[in-house]
Amino acid sequence: MDKLNKISDLQDKHKGEIIFIVGAGPSINNINVELLKNYTVMAVNSGIVAVPFAKYFVSDDPDIMNWSYFSDIKKSECICLLYEDRFKNKSNFLPENRTFFYKHKMWFSPPSTYNLPDGLIMTKDITKPIIGSRTSTGSCLHLAYCLGAKIIVLLGNDCTLSKDKNQYRYFWQNFQKEKQPYRIKGSEFNKNTQNFGFDQKAFIEYWNKFVEINKNIIGSEVEIIDSSNSILSCFPKMSIDSIVEKYGDKKRSDLNDRCS
Repeated sequence: MDKLNKISDLQDKHKGEIIFIVGAGPSINNINVELLKNYTVMAVNSGIVAVPFAKYFVSDDPDIMNWSYFSDIKKSECICLLYEDRFKNKSNFLPENRTFFYKHKMWFSPPSTYNLPDGLIMTKDITKPIIGSRTSTGSCLHLAYCLGAKIIVLLGNDCTLSKDKNQYRYFWQNFQKEKQPYRIKGSEFNKNTQNFGFDQKAFIEYWNKFVEINKNIIGSEVEIIDSSNSILSCFPKMSIDSIVEKYGDKKRSDLNDRCS
């Protein structure tokens, strides 16, 4: 791939492509991620466990620094896009030539709700602060837009717990114990802590507001498709098989343009 010196070098790098965003919701266990290998893939947080071949890794969440999968990123070839205020000077172990930082706009200030709606407007300049985020997937979606995506597909953005009796939050909780990512420091992740901070209502409100504020962009400049088993109704839904069949041959990324 071309040499990257700064985040601006990524502007429109994937213009006109389909970009798959892979989160960590339970529905990831229901898809064949091998279908994504020929496309530009962006992994969000522990979504990287499902798609270690992802071209990009995105996070707002400093807690990932306590997990095994974040340490393993240094062995991968992905480009890391991290929220500067939370990761600057804390991710020095990652290769400098493929680690870039972004800023955020503000959009939400408790106890008022959505009192800064301009903070959710997607702008096109990747060097400017991106939308305020309730979830790292929101940050990733805006970054994909700046990368030039024409179609963005959301995977594992369930915004709900699994439907089985175990009510798990992340797809890898359904793995055998020895294959699960693990905490390398901090409190142990267990049944009592697995859903800490999970607010289903807040996720739904966030995405509904996002679509409302960006209605002039979505559908005209970029199409966003929900291929998760989500409870959202604000995005059109389509299976990953149907997406690949409909768009795949026209939107493939350059297979020779791999991360280095």
